[in-house]
Amino acid sequence: MSRIQPDFKILPLLFALGLTGAVPNASAQGPGGLTGVYSKDGGALAIVEGSNETLIHYSAGFPQGDSVGTCDCALVVQRKTSTRWTLNVAGEKEPWTLRVEPKQLVLETKAPTCCGAGYPGKDTFTRGTPQPLTVCKVKASKAGFFASDEANTPRKTFVVSGDAVEAYLDPVEPDLIPARFQGPQKATAGLLKRADLDCEAAKAPTASKAPVAADKLQPFAGTWVELTRKGKGFVILKPCSAKNRSFTVKPATGEVEVQLGQEATTLKATSLEPGKGAGAWVLGLTSTEGKPEALQWKTADAAKGTVSVTSPDLFSQSHDYVRQEKQSAFPVKQETGCDEYEQ
Repeated sequence: MSRIQPDFKILPLLFALGLTGAVPNASAQGPGGLTGVYSKDGGALAIVEGSNETLIHYSAGFPQGDSVGTCDCALVVQRKTSTRWTLNVAGEKEPWTLRVEPKQLVLETKAPTCCGAGYPGKDTFTRGTPQPLTVCKVKASKAGFFASDEANTPRKTFVVSGDAVEAYLDPVEPDLIPARFQGPQKATAGLLKRADLDCEAAKAPTASKAPVAADKLQPFAGTWVELTRKGKGFVILKPCSAKNRSFTVKPATGEVEVQLGQEATTLKATSLEPGKGAGAWVLGLTSTEGKPEALQWKTADAAKGTVSVTSPDLFSQSHDYVRQEKQSAFPVKQETGCDEYEQ
């Protein structure tokens, strides 16, 4: 039996913020509310509604000169009506507005700190039918909820082993994720530790996913050559008997070819989501066997054409790369001990 307990210490605050008794009416949202993930190319709006509070995660990409800017925003709803929600990032005063219209959700703000420079201040998502949140099982004996304030204050509410919760799985996989537990009379929302949940069974196979659209992959297109750190800088290390490690993003086919030195492998780019911070992305890759791998991408120096990448397998030990067209700015260093290969 789930042991959701009210946190009486925060009730005055909830009333002050209008988080109780301000739930939008059923005619405006339907019996299931707006909970779910509203997606479009390069962006997602995840809504996790509870009787106590509502959490929103917004991620998106937008033009930023010759590159692409990103937003990665964790928001808390402060006040609701049937047509307008007021929200903000925990600890910040800059207000956000979510307009709930019959056919679309319109998110607006002025100067968000969780977005890169040049954010247009407005984004729109089609209502339609949202993708459901991921159903996860609690695997810890007891998993406590955390508040969405700056300190992520622990709450008194918790769920126990075997309970099913709905959660939004951020591609970056943070330590705490927004989730909700549906009890007999109310839904409790808050942050839960990702490590306390088993969400593997709920993940759908990705082998049949379509590749990312060519125009979305275009900013990443081309061949990227591995850099090796030398002192305070980088060099391009020339191996004795192998090719330079590199990878090539091909927007036309939605493929990423990875040259490992002695061998190469080709994967399909099946998803693209904004990552944490400016110039950060999460590129979902799928092997020919259907094995998924999340490639975390971060622009290191746009002028020099350098990026930092990491992933659980292919890029677990190799992280720094430069565009092939700009590799001449880095010295080439021959690997030592090559005489034995010539004998």
